Amino acid sequence: MPFGIKFAGKEDIAIGDLEEEELEDMRDRKAKKRLKEKVEFLPVRVDDFDEKLTAHGIERGSTILVSGGCGTGKSTFCMQSLYHGLMNGEKAVYILFEESAEKLKRHMLNNYGWDFEQFEQEEKFAMLKINPFKIARSVEASLLKQRRALLVQVEQLELPFVPDKIAVDSLSSLSVAFMGNSENYRYYIKHMFDSLNQYDSVNYIISETEQDPGIYSRTGIEEFLGDGVIVLYNVKVGTSRKRAMEILKMRCSNHSKSLMPYNLTNKGVTFEKINAKKKTEESLW
Repeated sequence: MPFGIKFAGKEDIAIGDLEEEELEDMRDRKAKKRLKEKVEFLPVRVDDFDEKLTAHGIERGSTILVSGGCGTGKSTFCMQSLYHGLMNGEKAVYILFEESAEKLKRHMLNNYGWDFEQFEQEEKFAMLKINPFKIARSVEASLLKQRRALLVQVEQLELPFVPDKIAVDSLSSLSVAFMGNSENYRYYIKHMFDSLNQYDSVNYIISETEQDPGIYSRTGIEEFLGDGVIVLYNVKVGTSRKRAMEILKMRCSNHSKSLMPYNLTNKGVTFEKINAKKKTEESLW
């Protein structure tokens, strides 16, 4: 298991810089595969977020980057989508690199009343804790060992069941484990995205950023590989902070281009209803 996660199926990946042509080829292969299949959209089920998308959901097989600063509610957004999906017959997997699974489930139950235990018992939900430092060491060892062969053996992520939604929390914890080795980190990110794309699920990948980011991921490759980018802001206005969400990119659907003010309530993420007269960017802040 060279990448710290058990995969099923293998392929050889040439070592070298992640060339733009290689990334484009990956996207082209995915696009051709989707053309042959019936397109299905899964509702996000986070308050009225789906109303912001023309398709009223996200296409299966899409990987979405959920970016934002500390306290913006990135994990809440993802857990809310997974929980309400479970309530509507979906299956889901939440992959953690840092936080305790029990602690996160307890917070979701205490703060929002979302009980994931029942779905775990029914084998409809799974939370997997993975050591990011073990992944980093495995990647480094594999690359050093096989440098002369210029090949790295990559295996495909194996989950306990076929999920409808997957959340990965978070790239920030993973990147710290690589201790500044951006080349190895970029290799792993590419393989992870490629692996997630093999599932017919909607995948959320959480990325920690500045509160008012200009860059929405650690290296920029994540934004390029992702099928969508959702940004959560928590901007200081006077003596308080104001939260707003933006759909920066969504390949599978036309979408709202406006900033969407939201709050974190006992129901999770809830969007504010904006009066038509105040529907200007300036009024949000």
